[in-house]
Amino acid sequence: MRRIRRKFTHSRTSPKNDRRGCLCPDGKSYSTECCDGSLQAQGIGNITKEVLTGVWNGYLVTSCSDSHTRHVHIHDDTLTVGKVYYLTLENNHNECYTITSTSHAEGIHINSASIAYDDCSDCQDAN
Repeated sequence: MRRIRRKFTHSRTSPKNDRRGCLCPDGKSYSTECCDGSLQAQGIGNITKEVLTGVWNGYLVTSCSDSHTRHVHIHDDTLTVGKVYYLTLENNHNECYTITSTSHAEGIHINSASIAYDDCSDCQDAN
């Protein structure tokens, strides 16, 4: 079997131990045996599930102005299905929306939400 030779460039960040796999000289496989401290032997990092901080809640909302529906999400807050909120969305579609249902789709990020209103006209009059 012919060995593949590669140019060796030292790296301060590539692993030199057997805790993570590194890119092998063939450029296709990873192994802890290929961790030689070279730039070419880049580590693959954490291969376990990453725990995300912060909780987001997804919703399907309906616009009060044109009945258009959107999937949206908000971090660390809960909105009430059936209520109307003035939502400031990441895509600048800021207006009153009825929370139609919860959703598992992440959708557009809600930057801020007003107090809850009972209907669209109350929300629109206040905003």
